[in-house]
Amino acid sequence: MSPDATPELQALRAQLAAAHADVEDFARMVSHDLRAPLRHVMAYGEVLREMLQAGEDVAPALAQLDRSSRQLGDMLDAVVALVRLSGAPLQPGVTEGALLVDEARRLAEAAAPAADRARPIHWQIAPGLPSVPGDAAQLRQALAALLANALKFTRPVAEPRIEIDGAALPGGGVQLRVHDNGVGFAPTQAARLFQPFARLHGTRFEGLGTGLAQVQQIVRRHGGSVRAESQAGHGCTVWLTLPRPGAAGSGTSPA
Repeated sequence: MSPDATPELQALRAQLAAAHADVEDFARMVSHDLRAPLRHVMAYGEVLREMLQAGEDVAPALAQLDRSSRQLGDMLDAVVALVRLSGAPLQPGVTEGALLVDEARRLAEAAAPAADRARPIHWQIAPGLPSVPGDAAQLRQALAALLANALKFTRPVAEPRIEIDGAALPGGGVQLRVHDNGVGFAPTQAARLFQPFARLHGTRFEGLGTGLAQVQQIVRRHGGSVRAESQAGHGCTVWLTLPRPGAAGSGTSPA
């Protein structure tokens, strides 16, 4: 790097390098995860041929082939959504924290199954939430994904509780915290949490496992960071950290 490069140019080069690494990691993970349903489709195609030749009932194999095909289609749609998200231009701004949380909660509840909406959820939303810098639409989407996960993974809990609070950080940044008392996950699985198609609980809960990948992508585009801590059976806590408006590296990342 040239010693006379401006701080802005240095930040941009660092962002481009990080974006390139993210794209490579993403492509590698997606390629790996899409192979499973593809193998199922190919395997059941061979099974169908054998069953037809033997004159057997092919209805069960056809049903499984249909499920695997639909799963593959849904995963491809999720990949397209992630790619589109990475290319959508950011609209800088500052949103009142309470408004952002309220809108995200409404989105999460509207998208939840009817049974989840009917459950009595104890929401604990801290008063005096700080204003949040960044693209309001994308940050609302990220927060809604976190709350949707909290709704889903508190399903087996007798008294589900979801907490949201936040604080302004020195230098003008903001940190938001989302905590639930749901099923949680083993700490050894934390590294997989934000990867596309990561489903730490297998097929116990619905979904493709792309919600938290979107959260990480949105927060990184804003120059921020996201982390999670959990213990199996003891809920999950996620922290979103966003830099102050106009901070170097904030809101200009291309991926």
